[in-house]
Amino acid sequence: MNLSVAVVGAGPSGFYAADAMLKAFPCSRIDIIDRWPTPFGLVRFGVAPDHLSTKNVTKLYEKILDKPGVRFIGNVELGRDLTYEELKSVFDVVILSFGMEAPRVLDIPGANLPGVVPVTDFVGWYNATPKSMDCSSLVVKTRSAVVVGNGNVALDVARLLAKTESELVATDIEPSAAEAIVQAPLRDIYVVGRRGPIESNFSFPELSELGELLEAQTSVENARLPADASAAEESVKKKKERNLRVLKSFSERKADDRPVRVHLMFYVSPIEIIGSDQMTAVKMVRNTVVNGKAVATDETFVIDADLLVPAIGYKSASIKGLPLSGNDGAVRNQDGRVEPGVYVVGWARRGPNGVIGTNRVDAREVVSLIEVDSPAAIKAGSVGLDNVLSERNVDLVDAAGWRQIDAAETARGGGGRPRVKFRILDEMLRESKKRVAA
Repeated sequence: MNLSVAVVGAGPSGFYAADAMLKAFPCSRIDIIDRWPTPFGLVRFGVAPDHLSTKNVTKLYEKILDKPGVRFIGNVELGRDLTYEELKSVFDVVILSFGMEAPRVLDIPGANLPGVVPVTDFVGWYNATPKSMDCSSLVVKTRSAVVVGNGNVALDVARLLAKTESELVATDIEPSAAEAIVQAPLRDIYVVGRRGPIESNFSFPELSELGELLEAQTSVENARLPADASAAEESVKKKKERNLRVLKSFSERKADDRPVRVHLMFYVSPIEIIGSDQMTAVKMVRNTVVNGKAVATDETFVIDADLLVPAIGYKSASIKGLPLSGNDGAVRNQDGRVEPGVYVVGWARRGPNGVIGTNRVDAREVVSLIEVDSPAAIKAGSVGLDNVLSERNVDLVDAAGWRQIDAAETARGGGGRPRVKFRILDEMLRESKKRVAA
């Protein structure tokens, strides 16, 4: 069956969905559409630059991109270059896989002060995401930083801030970000979470990495650690026990002469960011956990800090006509079905949780629903999409254009650095066209 399929979002969930569709419908024609001129989504713009082994998964995605019937259509944004209704009218099957790109923000006094940086901008800064805020001038002066959140992104931010030049040189971090981090007079990094270790969402490898930093020592208050993980749900108890062992090892270490301290703090929440023209401190409250929820006590304290990154979650950006859930910002769906002919996978389906491999299982589940629904091959597909984009003079980037960008970025690397990414959109677009003149 020559189904026409649009996969909106070229991250892990999008590639796994395309691969699953090809296995279920071998003759389908699939357009993988992304807002950026580059594919790989979260792997390129979300995975920490020092986690290069994780990024090796892109080799699999490149193979999917090379399969017959698959096209990459970059620099095309749903809601900007074509509407949701147009997309549905052109393709037999639409699979939404665009993740969540809008940050959740702190709703406390002072949250708009300079020095408070949305997590999407901070991660985008060190990952060279186009249009992200340049945090270099702020970080280069930072003496103390607070990262709010008890998930892996919070650990990524803290770990990278604590790294030395030698630790950053063999990564694909944006060079100006690496320079600012290395030059910063940073001495204290606080990772704060409103609940405890049992409720945290750290993975064991990410947590363990905090014990391997060259010039930073990680500490945690032993009194804040539970005796065991018996309070955890049975399905995650072993994971929590391993994490608890790591945390206890941090709490038992004697202070050494390394210049940077990473403080893991549990059962605390920011309630006010203090400052006038620039944040200077964060007022915190201690919590207790009642029925899984953080409840504030009367005990407060202040942390001096000139940088705060709230890593407290993400939500989907609003797109006209697209139904979003009011609870977690995901696309409203029933087991992956959004409406006839439209499906959703990945973060956009289940919220911002899970690891890269979770998306493979997610994609297979949703494609099995598409098999049950047995869509008909009746719509224009790629030809219809090309007509819409041509009428609007959209400057799209195909797979050959992406590979030109990829080759140029790799050539810009060296000295142990695997690549230096383009961070300006126009530079990417110009580079994607150079093959035409070659």
